[in-house]
Amino acid sequence: MSVLTLSACGSGGSESTEKLTAPDQSEPLTTGSLPAPSNPTPSQPDDSTQDEPAGDTGGTYELPKDGISGPLTEDVTAQAATYRLGVQLASVSSDMTAWMFNDLMKSAGMRGQSVSYASHGWFYNTGSGMVTDRSDNIQTDAHGWPTSMTLKDGTIAESILTTVMSSTIQGAYESGAYTLTFDGQGAFAFENADILEQQEGQIVLQYAGAGPLTISITQTDPDGNGNYLKNIQLQRPDASSAETFSADYVDYLTSSRVVRTTSLYSDAALYAKPGTENLFQGASGWSQRSTMQTAHWGTVSGVPYEAMTELADKAIADLWLNIPLAADDAYVTAMAELLLTSLKTNRVLYIELGSELAKRTYPQSMGRDYALSRAIQRWPDAMQSELLAEHSLLAKENVLISNWQAARTLEIQAIFDSVWQAEADRVVTVLAGTLNNTMKTHNYNALLLDGMLLREYEGADAPGMQVDALAVDPVVVNNAANQFSVDSADAMLTDAINYVDGTGQYYEQAHAPGLRYAVRSAADLSEEYGIALTAYSGGHALNASSYLNYQVLKSSQMYDVYQSVFAVWQEEGGGVFVAGQGIAATEQPEYCNSTTYSPGNRISTIGLKETQHQDESDAHMLRALKDEMRAIGQIK
Repeated sequence: MSVLTLSACGSGGSESTEKLTAPDQSEPLTTGSLPAPSNPTPSQPDDSTQDEPAGDTGGTYELPKDGISGPLTEDVTAQAATYRLGVQLASVSSDMTAWMFNDLMKSAGMRGQSVSYASHGWFYNTGSGMVTDRSDNIQTDAHGWPTSMTLKDGTIAESILTTVMSSTIQGAYESGAYTLTFDGQGAFAFENADILEQQEGQIVLQYAGAGPLTISITQTDPDGNGNYLKNIQLQRPDASSAETFSADYVDYLTSSRVVRTTSLYSDAALYAKPGTENLFQGASGWSQRSTMQTAHWGTVSGVPYEAMTELADKAIADLWLNIPLAADDAYVTAMAELLLTSLKTNRVLYIELGSELAKRTYPQSMGRDYALSRAIQRWPDAMQSELLAEHSLLAKENVLISNWQAARTLEIQAIFDSVWQAEADRVVTVLAGTLNNTMKTHNYNALLLDGMLLREYEGADAPGMQVDALAVDPVVVNNAANQFSVDSADAMLTDAINYVDGTGQYYEQAHAPGLRYAVRSAADLSEEYGIALTAYSGGHALNASSYLNYQVLKSSQMYDVYQSVFAVWQEEGGGVFVAGQGIAATEQPEYCNSTTYSPGNRISTIGLKETQHQDESDAHMLRALKDEMRAIGQIK
């Protein structure tokens, strides 16, 4: 452990001791005619310390029901029906292997401890040991910086800590000199890094490139004058503090035409986790959003919208943005105004409400519960109506959930139209469905685009006539219906390719028809409404929680699986295709000494590539994606 004491009151020992003071540079908390809202803005108290939501901009912009209005320039196209390839980004965590941010404090936390529902990424030690399940006991400022060693319950913490670069995957991180900068007074301690040099407000650390680097605050605000340690940054070697994203990561993204930022949100934002709805409603919700000054971006507030637009601009890619499920009109209006001024005019914006509400597994189930409750409020008689008399209970729930999803999406679309006005032709409104049970009578996509309740109770047109695209999930997954062979990795991969192509046991009339037929059904449905068929999370949804699954994901034949997915998608008329895996790695589970399946209890997938600098020749899924980009002329 290397320890640097920045206060005369700090702990002693073999470490160098010096009081370093940086000036206090803390910044203040940054903070038409529409369809009847399904979640109206609650009344807010007058609070001069909060940013006010944008007011009425005046005027409206009516989007034609048959899609995008008016041509864009040659350099900007909103043609979602054109087959192009994009990527989804990796989630933010201390063990992420994507070199996304230049400042590693933005992704700090602790391996094995999710901070996605927390307001910050700090943990603490007391005389009784480390505490990882009560981070809310730490007193922090509005940006997430600890303000005192005294905890909310009166206990004095020995240290308040967080870790970065905690993945154990070989070759995940860069060795070299990492620069810590900060404001305020206090004392730091470091594990797995040595102090090379220090000066006022700055410490240079030597990191060997392996193992978690722990940053501990052992004293803050020693003089009790409010000058606590804050604005702490840990910059990668040779990184520019003026750049949010590393050059390596931007280079990785520049071949993509679209970036989908779903994983940069918390589950609370995507699925309206009970108790967090107020974070996305009214003036107070907008003022509590994550900003560029927020300490950690892997927490409940997620990555700020300004950073998402900056990344799209740096990568020269269009931005696919998920709107928080509980976001009310005031929040969405403020968001639309921010995006209008922060996203460059040569970029297209895709907007989607929440994420994957068709799925019944956790955490999507939280979003379904929220949507269902809102739908029942909006259409209280629908569940017991003759309209749904022939529907099963699940089908009834899907009707209500899908109809509310569509209704709220159209309300959000109207807000963006009103705010963006002449720029509204750069906004592509997406209704996200699924390829699961696509060929069933009451499939989610059909319910979503038809909008039975909107038509029956509100006299509205079908949602499919008013949006721009249907988004589905063309993924390869081994489930109870598909029943891929578990005899060997080769046998499972053979079944996977047959499933994608719709051959062998996965023929069109089979109990489990292949992916081709699900895509075809969704394409036919999209064509009925004259809208584009797009893909989110395309590729694989296999995990690595067993020896066999791990070997499958490491196999060079995953190249063939991805190539088959691309071929089927293009042959069946699919448009924009966003690959659902970013840069992500996982270890072979320790218990894997046989082909017996055991469920994983952590993130357990392998991304398009596993580490930032993994060679394309060894990253078979990335190689498939890049080869497809070359084949269609997207890159050379």
